[in-house]
Amino acid sequence: MSHFSSPDSIPFLMLVQEGGDAAPVLSGQGGAPVATSGADGAPAGGAGQAPPQGGLEQMLIFIVPVLLFFLFITFMGSRRDKKRREQLNKITKHDRVRTRGGIIGSVVEAKDDLLVIKVDESRDTRITLDRQYVDAVLEGAGAE
Repeated sequence: MSHFSSPDSIPFLMLVQEGGDAAPVLSGQGGAPVATSGADGAPAGGAGQAPPQGGLEQMLIFIVPVLLFFLFITFMGSRRDKKRREQLNKITKHDRVRTRGGIIGSVVEAKDDLLVIKVDESRDTRITLDRQYVDAVLEGAGAE
């Protein structure tokens, strides 16, 4: 059988105003207030015992690894982006590249931000695309 036999006997927290101060009071069986803390916030019956303190050390144990993880991810990402930018800037004529869409072709013309790649030798099919859409340099000066 449950400790609380009826919904009326379930303890609940209500604010009771006594002497102008609102203090949380836990209501027990029959609605009789059960003291949970004194006016100064100290636990009732605890004779002024202070609650346990977490301390800065315990917070740092959790915060420092999280910060280190985010710094590691940030620096690794920026290093990878720098390497990619260098690779894209090295693309020159006659390099073989693969686009993000999976098209493989040979660079015919390399301008500032645009590349013209030849994808079909027999029909001389060419595609103009932005450098940023190159996924990988397969052969040539930009390949490493």
